[in-house]
Amino acid sequence: MALTEPEAKVLGALSTLQPPHALTVQQLCRTTGLADGAIRRALRRLSHTGLALGTRHSPANWRPTKRGRLAVNQPGYRDYVASSTRRCPQ
Repeated sequence: MALTEPEAKVLGALSTLQPPHALTVQQLCRTTGLADGAIRRALRRLSHTGLALGTRHSPANWRPTKRGRLAVNQPGYRDYVASSTRRCPQ
């Protein structure tokens, strides 16, 4: 499965976290520079494909699955992991 750029950015930001840490949509907006809608679309697809998991409470906290970490660390996506470490969630 090929990732879109927003999906790769979101998964890259999530993959830099150490368990049990997770990020909200707002934190992902600040980290990736993407709009709220783009983050939600990316998370929906990442969740449906088993690459990210969200909590059921509000606000949802998102983290990558083991499969998601493996996917974003493939050669074509490594730059998204490196670029997401330049920004920090607040």
